[in-house]
Amino acid sequence: MTVGGRAEYLAGLVFPILLVIALAVVGMNSEAPAVAIAFMASAPMLAAMFTRALLTGIVALVTVLAAGVTAAATYGADFYDALPVLIGVIVAAGIAVLASQAKAAPTAGRSSAPAAAAAGAVSSGSTQEPDTDELTGLPTRAGLLPTLRADSSVPRVLAVIDCDHLAVLNDEHGRAIGDTFLFAVAGRTRYALPEGDLVARWDGEEFLVVIAGDIDSSRPLLELITDKVNKNPIRTDAGLLPQAMSVGAAVWPEGQSFDEALTHARRALYRAKAEGGARLVVEDPSAH
Repeated sequence: MTVGGRAEYLAGLVFPILLVIALAVVGMNSEAPAVAIAFMASAPMLAAMFTRALLTGIVALVTVLAAGVTAAATYGADFYDALPVLIGVIVAAGIAVLASQAKAAPTAGRSSAPAAAAAGAVSSGSTQEPDTDELTGLPTRAGLLPTLRADSSVPRVLAVIDCDHLAVLNDEHGRAIGDTFLFAVAGRTRYALPEGDLVARWDGEEFLVVIAGDIDSSRPLLELITDKVNKNPIRTDAGLLPQAMSVGAAVWPEGQSFDEALTHARRALYRAKAEGGARLVVEDPSAH
């Protein structure tokens, strides 16, 4: 099992390294240092249980170095007598790193709901964008755009959501984890909206929200949606991952075209990004 956040560093990095240090001290002050050196092999194995391959590799390196230093300090001229136990520690460290990598591999390829849906979308072979997004179950741009462009009869608020640093998340943990994040953002947004309001998967890591009413009544709802992601880490196969999204919103007054309202919402989104992201920015052209 892999834990997330601070627990991952404590259980998978800090504690195993402290264990190695303690065994090195015991070994240097023991009449049977080989026993203490041999027990050092448990540290990378412990790390492999709780953390990623990178941190397991750090623990493995520290373990091998500590074992070598302990053997040199205790065996002296008879250092070659310690080689069998040192080789055992090195082999165990290598196995731990490989086990940690192997544990991560199924995660990236696991056919969980969002990952399987994404695979289905890719394998469909269709060149036409569907009306419903395979990953999130939300309407797509193709499904909503004609309706939105044809209807400007009532005042509404238009918001564009952009997932901050999703490319970094994909690079660090794999695209399946990024898809899990998108799936969670879609769900948290959809279930926060009252019946009749809309949310769509608009473009890659972007979502579009359409809320009936004016900006005063819509702002608390948009703030709630923003906080649901920015203040609550998302549970993934790689543990709890803190992520963030930026939201740009604009008034869509009666009689204004959808494209013009979208331009104002995107301008607000760019301001949110320029101010550091993970925030809501609202633009009301009528206030100028």
